[in-house]
Amino acid sequence: MWGSVPLHVGTDKSVNESPEIWRTDKEARTFRHCGNGPMVAVRTRTHTFYVDLERMVDCSEYFEALSRSRMRETTDLTIHLDHVHSGVFHSLLEFCFHHRFNVPASQLDTHLRVSTYLLASPYTHRLLSAVSECVDEHTCLPYLQLAEELGCPELQHTVLLYLSTHLLELPHLHTRLNTHLQAQLMPLRSEGSLRLCCLRKENLTSRNDPETDAARRLFRLDGSGEDGAYGKWSPQTDLPFKADKWCFTTAVLWNYLYLIGGYRHRGKRGYEFKMASFRYNPFTDEWVPTAPLIKHRRHFSAVVCGGCIYALGGWYLDSLVTPDSSTGMYTAVERYDPRKDAWTFVSSLPFTDFQFSLSLSHDSPLATTLDHCVYVLGNVQRTGEKLVLSYDTERDSWTELYPTLTRTNADIPSLYFLGATDKLVVIGGNNVETVVTSFCVNSHRWGQIRVMEKMALIGQGTVLNDEIYVSGIHQDSIVKINLHSLSVSPLPSLPIPSCYESLFHLYF
Repeated sequence: MWGSVPLHVGTDKSVNESPEIWRTDKEARTFRHCGNGPMVAVRTRTHTFYVDLERMVDCSEYFEALSRSRMRETTDLTIHLDHVHSGVFHSLLEFCFHHRFNVPASQLDTHLRVSTYLLASPYTHRLLSAVSECVDEHTCLPYLQLAEELGCPELQHTVLLYLSTHLLELPHLHTRLNTHLQAQLMPLRSEGSLRLCCLRKENLTSRNDPETDAARRLFRLDGSGEDGAYGKWSPQTDLPFKADKWCFTTAVLWNYLYLIGGYRHRGKRGYEFKMASFRYNPFTDEWVPTAPLIKHRRHFSAVVCGGCIYALGGWYLDSLVTPDSSTGMYTAVERYDPRKDAWTFVSSLPFTDFQFSLSLSHDSPLATTLDHCVYVLGNVQRTGEKLVLSYDTERDSWTELYPTLTRTNADIPSLYFLGATDKLVVIGGNNVETVVTSFCVNSHRWGQIRVMEKMALIGQGTVLNDEIYVSGIHQDSIVKINLHSLSVSPLPSLPIPSCYESLFHLYF
């Protein structure tokens, strides 16, 4: 299960090999604390140390138990640890008495064996911190084996955190874990600080200037937003390409950000759009290229369901003009498997006797997920009705969900947002007001039609804890809309002009 790569298990000679004064000087093996506590002799494999018992009681539950007992070795003020490496015990004393730590990475396992045996929690925690800094793909499985041998859940957690951090980068290691340990990896990617992030989805200005350079970044909003307390937007990382024009859609899967679409580059026949996809790991701050879409898409939706990403709708990527009656929405749906890094076609959108309207201000059609289904919402071109389509990812089948929302029910010529809580949340608008409603996928009923102040919303929003985060057209604004009260809270302005943004949350 664990592989055959052993950790270094040192002998007393191999631990701290360089000559040290404590090996020949008794005074250097004497550790006092405040000068008043009782001193005891501790006999290790090759050397005897003289230590303040009260200090050792504070640092080791093993010594605490001995001090409370009436065992002969505490009565004689001599403690026998003949099986313990002298060099390791000296390092433990240096840490406990002088807060010095200098343990080579190759010897951490030996020190952990001694530290856990002596129940020296402070030293163990320091060793675990060192393990977290040096563990890699060659040592992680042997460290897991050591954690099992020592019965040390803290060491196990440290290694699992490393494997979770590199979940998709080291897939060959995860398959060698038992199912119990594999199940612990995914939740670990949802630990850390949750932050609202933003990037420009589309840039069609053909020039390289400071604004374009600044827009080619992923921004993170400082602060948690508790009690309305936010900081400012800070650049987190540069986007992984150099281009003046690009068009991408984002999706967050297992706390990885996927950037899916393409950008303009110079080809053999002049400028052309290159299909490209990237994956960003916020825990390592690294981008890697991933498999691009099969079809060249622009303004499509991407949603996550059942451990896969689904790309729906949009139109031909190279078409930079405003869509008109002759521009058709793609019906082909693609599914991305992150384990295989591959896209495949699944059942197409069921456009038979109707088409959804296209939009340059939002992805077409709007899409979200709830449980094991993907839901899309669109304006039927011929009638203006709002129709919800449901895709069952387990059965690979589409269903039209009726009734539609007609113009008589609500005047929503423009759709801005589709998200999901326990129901589907729909935001749209007209020339007078913004309209909010919902759709229950179980009862197939539309919710109450509620109105709020007119706002021009644009881009790809997100929902978290019954609050929607979406960008506006005016004043580089990002707003938070409470779904219960419909109150609107402006967030700090972006450091770049608002254009066509995607908002999402990541753990750091």
